[in-house]
Amino acid sequence: MVYGAAGIALFVALWKAAIAWNWVPPNTLPDPFLLPASALQEWTSGRMLPAIASSLLHYFWGLGMGTACGVAIGLAAATVRRFDMLQAYLARILRPIPPLAWVVFAIAWFKVSHAGAAFVIAIGVFWINYFATYSAVRNIDPRFYELARAFGHGRYAAQMLSVTLPAMAPGALAGMRAGLGQAWMTLIAAELLGVPGMGQEMNAAAGVGAYDAVVVYMLAISLLYSVTDVIYMLLEKKVLRWRP
Repeated sequence: MVYGAAGIALFVALWKAAIAWNWVPPNTLPDPFLLPASALQEWTSGRMLPAIASSLLHYFWGLGMGTACGVAIGLAAATVRRFDMLQAYLARILRPIPPLAWVVFAIAWFKVSHAGAAFVIAIGVFWINYFATYSAVRNIDPRFYELARAFGHGRYAAQMLSVTLPAMAPGALAGMRAGLGQAWMTLIAAELLGVPGMGQEMNAAAGVGAYDAVVVYMLAISLLYSVTDVIYMLLEKKVLRWRP
């Protein structure tokens, strides 16, 4: 706790030094001690709460779709050999394409809408969960399956319930947690193109040189991520309570 507070204090000190000694162009970095007043102004203006609500709408839709599809396809690829061979090269082709490259198609298919933003977010979250799940299943000790067969769990469904799902859970859940942060990063980039939300507010504020408002929304994103991450950690601990 003490070291954490010291780290934040050091960061703020460097921030102030950057302003005082002109390490950055003048009037482009707000004073950190004036940010509370800027945050209050954004809140009382009626802009912040609707922006947060709008962002959360496509955040959770994109996060949910990307996580569900990534886990399901990663699990299928890791456990069904023919499906793995069928999709392996396709995954290698599509994986390097950044989520933002799909924005053009998101606008063409969904216009500038929550659905388009959710689509872009889902793509970014999908690959994290796909590879996390695939690796988690592939790293399961084969002796667990031998033991399951010895106790009469030789069928695919029986092994899935008795071995695969419990053994892959820590790795897959770690991927889901990484997806929480990836979804926020992709969301803000998607919103910069016009989808209502905090990213749009940041873009509008930057356009008029209100960099204090930009930082306020950056900190709001950080706070929202921290809340979702803490909630997820509590749920993860409950799901994995069987671990020593």
